[in-house]
Amino acid sequence: MKVLKPIFLLIFSLIYIFKANSQDVISSIPAALKTANASALAKNFDKRVDITIDEVSDNYSSQQAEMILRNFLGRFTSRDFSILHKGTSPDGAQYIIGSLSTNNGSYRSYVYIKKSNGVNYTQEIRFEKE
Repeated sequence: MKVLKPIFLLIFSLIYIFKANSQDVISSIPAALKTANASALAKNFDKRVDITIDEVSDNYSSQQAEMILRNFLGRFTSRDFSILHKGTSPDGAQYIIGSLSTNNGSYRSYVYIKKSNGVNYTQEIRFEKE
């Protein structure tokens, strides 16, 4: 019994650490969008990221994706972001669906986060004019 106690403690600690990491990525997204902080968004980018803005869609390196988002978010003098729905898919990927309200209209926003090698990475971001 003395041997099992440390093993269970280790397992529960690891589960907590992985769960906290996944929540950190999701919890940082609304604030980053509200403040147009593309660097904060890019901190969790995968090596390649799919970015869609209106009808323009492409796969970019993480550095290019950061510049695309910086240009897009910088076009607006005011921004607000609210999460409409968030969840986890059966394969463990997480997603956020929200609304980015700007001085130039609202955008339905989608963020897709997938775990790779134990780390959560943003793999896709979409903004569609509402």
